[in-house]
Amino acid sequence: MGIGNFRRNNVVAVLIALLALPLVACGVSSDNSGDTIRLGLSPDEDSAAVLARYEPLVDYLSEATGLRVEPYVGADYTAVVEALNSGHLDLAWFGPSEYVLASERVNGGVEPFASAVQSDDTAPYRSSFIVRADSGINGPADFQDKILAFTDPASTSGHIFGRYVLTEAGYDPDGLFSQIIYSGSHDASLLSLLNGQIDVAAISSRKIPEFIKSGIVSRGEIKTVFESPEIPADPITYRADLPADKKELLQHAFLDQTPALSAALEGTGYGSFGMASDADYDIVRTAYTVSGLEPEL
Repeated sequence: MGIGNFRRNNVVAVLIALLALPLVACGVSSDNSGDTIRLGLSPDEDSAAVLARYEPLVDYLSEATGLRVEPYVGADYTAVVEALNSGHLDLAWFGPSEYVLASERVNGGVEPFASAVQSDDTAPYRSSFIVRADSGINGPADFQDKILAFTDPASTSGHIFGRYVLTEAGYDPDGLFSQIIYSGSHDASLLSLLNGQIDVAAISSRKIPEFIKSGIVSRGEIKTVFESPEIPADPITYRADLPADKKELLQHAFLDQTPALSAALEGTGYGSFGMASDADYDIVRTAYTVSGLEPEL
């Protein structure tokens, strides 16, 4: 499937999803009350799992800010950008490439104010190319004429940095593989790999230990044969036109190092939040440029 065709199809899918009231379906209303903050989360796995993982954080944020925080998981990565742009969301936890897209797409702009710091026991954040252990594939030289799954065109680790590292290594991804598909999520790519539907999957390195721990795959079934440079931490952003008092409440909630925040992050793979700025994501813009892509829907 070509990138252009996928993007066009994706725009239609996003519009349909928004018209189908996904905010209500995922627990977020269109309430514009001054006491409500609507938080967008990206679908790196199925929406129920994302909501369950971040429920303690949502509860913490409500308690810490005194506001009602409502979570929303997008139908795909760009749906969160579109929901923010249309005014349905106030706050979003983006992947780095989604943030770059949002910084160009959202009317009025978005501001990154915090970044998610991984806990000490997690793997560095990279795009990892994984294969079945018995595949005989040991690196990019063996990717010729194989089938590759990226996750989503807007995914940082599941697409952008995968294309970036292949291009930097001298390979043309579209000419290297016989077919490139977009699975929709990291776990969908893994399952496609295990089922023999694809030969190579580009997924987040952070997901691999989770998959092994959960029993979805055993350590001996897959192997990583190629990786990208380390990727900047996920930014937490709010709309630039959010009232200043709400911005201040959110900044304190995310950036104050408290036992309550640490407890809320247990099981997410993150230990705290640090400061963030737009310049932190210039390497992502470089990855787009080198890959010959543009941050667009």
